[in-house]
Formats: sequence, C-alpha cells, structure tokens
Amino acid sequence: MLPSEIKLMTLGLQIDAGLEAQLELARQVQLSLLPERGCCLGGWEVAFSYEPAGLLSGDYVDLIPAGPDAFYFALGDVSGKGIAASMLMSHLHATLRTLLPLKASIEAVVKTASHTFCQSALPAQFATLVIGKAERNGMVELVNAGHTPILLADANEVQVIVAANLPVGMFCSTDFTAVKRIVSPRSTLVLYSDGITESTDKSGNEYDLSRLSETLFQSRHLSPREILDTISASIADFSSSAPASDDRTMLALQRL
Repeated sequence: MLPSEIKLMTLGLQIDAGLEAQLELARQVQLSLLPERGCCLGGWEVAFSYEPAGLLSGDYVDLIPAGPDAFYFALGDVSGKGIAASMLMSHLHATLRTLLPLKASIEAVVKTASHTFCQSALPAQFATLVIGKAERNGMVELVNAGHTPILLADANEVQVIVAANLPVGMFCSTDFTAVKRIVSPRSTLVLYSDGITESTDKSGNEYDLSRLSETLFQSRHLSPREILDTISASIADFSSSAPASDDRTMLALQRL
C-alpha cells in the first residue's frame, strides 16, 4: 500500500471516530431531555417507555408540572429519521418547555409551536404531536395534532380518541382544537408513536391499533409501568423480537 493510501485511510478512520463521538454526544443530550421514568404528578401515576430504532430518535416525550394539582404531558414524532429529526425534536422540546409555563391555553401553545416549527424546518418536515393537561380532579384537556389515536382504558372498555387537527409545522398558520375528558380513578390514558402500531411480524403484518387496544384492555388493571411492559412484551412476541425499524415511544397516565 502506498504512503498516500495509508494517509487517506488513517484520515478516514479519524473522521469516522470523530463523527461517532459526536453522535454519541448527541444521543446523551437527547437522553438528558427525557423526564423521570416513573413518577406521580397531580394525582396521577405516570410511566413512559422510549426505544429509538437507531442512535438518535425523532420521538419526543415530556412531563411538565403545573402546580401541585396538575401537569402537562406531551408525546410527538418528527417526520424523518436520524440527525435532522433529532435536531427538530430538540427544537420542539425547547419550544414547548418555553411556552407551557406561560399558562396560555394548550390550543394557543400548539398553534405558536407549530408556527415556530414551520419557520425552522424544511418544507417537507412536520411533527405529529399530542399535548395535554391533566388535573387532580380527573379533567384532561387534549390537543392531538395529526398523531396516532389516544387510548383511554377504564374498567369496562378501551375508548379511542381520534385526531382532529393537522400535524405541527405542516402550515405556518393553523388553528388547533382541544377535546376534554373526565377520567375516572384507576383509568389509564395511553399515548404512543406510530412505531408501536406499525411494528411488523415476519409476514409484514402490522401490530395495528386493534392489537394494541386488546393488549391494553387485558392489562387495564395493572400499573402504568406494568401496562407498558405488557405492551412491549406483546410487540416483541408479535415481531419475534426483530429490531425496531422505527422509534417506539409510549406514555401511560393513570388517575389515582
């Protein structure tokens, strides 16, 4: 091998090592943005699971206290994968963390966040998002911006709360509408990214909403952490433990 070829190879290895170190640093930054994995807030027990398909994730999950009797929660999914999606996810995280303490309505918060995201992202980039406020008395207010349907499990059934708004950042001036629900004690809200329902088996069949709803119904008497663990185990069994092709994130909120 010629000296020039050795030099080029050495340079290439140094560049690869540098990029790998930067990606690992970015991964650590993303992990630092995650909330506490299991906690009680405002009369609710909360748990989440976070499984990136790669080193970096475009999924977003957050919990923000709003005094002793309420808190905000959010779960989102930025379009695309890799570095670009992770950067936009961090941008969305910072935007919502700035806006929510101002105590505006969640419709106004999502509208402002969508406008900011639209101005920052490329034309084809957007984010689906669920953001809500849960209170100790069981009142929950939700804005679903183009995200997967929200599930609400009580003692008798699993209700599906369908999206009614466009994704965040799709247009720079969009209004968003919230829905309200009274959640009874021991009932559980479950939010999730599409990596959950789009998990596939060996034949290419998707886990889909019906399987997720059935698994939630069968585990509805469990704690939020146990519910998420049950769903994760069900997906692993369904997919024969194949590696995830998309980020898988879930958030469970159970009224105490």
